[in-house]
Amino acid sequence: MTTFYLLKKLIRGSFLTYNKQKGIRMKIIIFVMNPDKYFERREALTKLLEKTPFQFQFISINDDLELTPEAIKKNHDSKRTIDSYGRDFSRGELASTLNHLLSYKKFLDSENDLAIVMEDDADFIVDDFIFVIEHLIIIIDKNKPQVYLLTPVISYLNSNSKKFSADYKAVEVIQSWDSSGYVINREAAKKMINTNSKSWFIADDWVRYKRHAKVDIFSVVPTIIKQNLNVFESNLMGARNKVIKNRSLKYVFIRLGYKIIADVKKYCWLMPFKGYVRNKDV
Repeated sequence: MTTFYLLKKLIRGSFLTYNKQKGIRMKIIIFVMNPDKYFERREALTKLLEKTPFQFQFISINDDLELTPEAIKKNHDSKRTIDSYGRDFSRGELASTLNHLLSYKKFLDSENDLAIVMEDDADFIVDDFIFVIEHLIIIIDKNKPQVYLLTPVISYLNSNSKKFSADYKAVEVIQSWDSSGYVINREAAKKMINTNSKSWFIADDWVRYKRHAKVDIFSVVPTIIKQNLNVFESNLMGARNKVIKNRSLKYVFIRLGYKIIADVKKYCWLMPFKGYVRNKDV
């Protein structure tokens, strides 16, 4: 983020979001993961973010340092990943995961109460984005590890949803594979770093963050952030499809065990009693 933009945000008081009605004060920052080579993405997203009252910062790992064989061996648990996914990360998946972890570290090094983490292909309507964020600070509990996804999710629960306006509600997420934009508090960032510090699962694998980091994952319905795939191609999808599978016997048994448990829970508890919703558009 240039000095000009930072000073501009400081003058506008973007470090502090204040809800007068509830008396809630929250310091918020937006971290956008954007390598220098994707300048067009940075330019497009800057035009949107400048219209918001929030401070924002573009960040990225240094691929030349963080993706060397020595650095990968130090910062990535390849064996555990293969046992969990039946394959290792692609280079793009590893870079993305390390960028998300970097944003959590920068967030915890700051004085902010909340961070909004975005990928550089995120797209949104500015007024809707501001409206939702200003209302989310009312329901986010700083003392519990919570993440609020702003993107489409695969499945969620309607039961116990929190309606925070006539148009929007927050729901508990069951499954999602999207990390284009989400709100995270400090307790969640700590747990997510501790669980995935030597990365072994992908940044957008919210099921594993729920399971292993014990983080509560919610989503805003309807969604307010989508990938700008009409203009920019996904950095990860092509690479994911080309990765060589390495499905060990351990992987097969682990996956089968989790699937059986998940199916029993879904059909015997979530669907009849918790208002399970499968998002057909995802």
